[in-house]
Amino acid sequence: MFCATCDEETEHEVLSRTRSQVIKCTICGAVSRIPIPKEGKILQVKAIVSRENTSAVCRCELAEDEEVAVGDYLIAECGDGEGAGVEVMAIESGDKRLEKSTGDRIDTLWTRVIDQVVVRFSVHDGWHTLPLYVKCEGDEKFVVGDVYVIKGVKARIGHIRMRNGSVTKRRGKFEVANTIKRVYAYRV
Repeated sequence: MFCATCDEETEHEVLSRTRSQVIKCTICGAVSRIPIPKEGKILQVKAIVSRENTSAVCRCELAEDEEVAVGDYLIAECGDGEGAGVEVMAIESGDKRLEKSTGDRIDTLWTRVIDQVVVRFSVHDGWHTLPLYVKCEGDEKFVVGDVYVIKGVKARIGHIRMRNGSVTKRRGKFEVANTIKRVYAYRV
């Protein structure tokens, strides 16, 4: 998040959550209040995925208000159920090519396969669920029961939903990033 005191993007710790969040910059200690982000509708956006000399029509899961820009890293789910880390090369909206757009305005994403992926986390904190995104290597392991700090939020993984529909719940079991659909965690 952006810190007005540091005048740059820094990690923040959430101090409290009511109608808005009270956050504290981990660098300078400045405390501020921000609105709690609303969870938008999830869309399946068409993605053309280039893999060397072949291309496939796949889908990317995006929130309707999520901004995507050329150069962003996403996970595309293809017909075989396998997730592929892709980089956005072009965004098509109507008959125009754009540098960036929100999920609800995108018709097609033109992408290429890469090694880095974005893993989606849903961190539960009582009555609230916080959607977070972690950019990591496609072969990075996430272990059920382990504690991670995601954008300043400390959370323990409860279970992992896979792209093939299965769920990993057993403590100590792991999954690699490019096969994960979503990680469900609990704030600690």
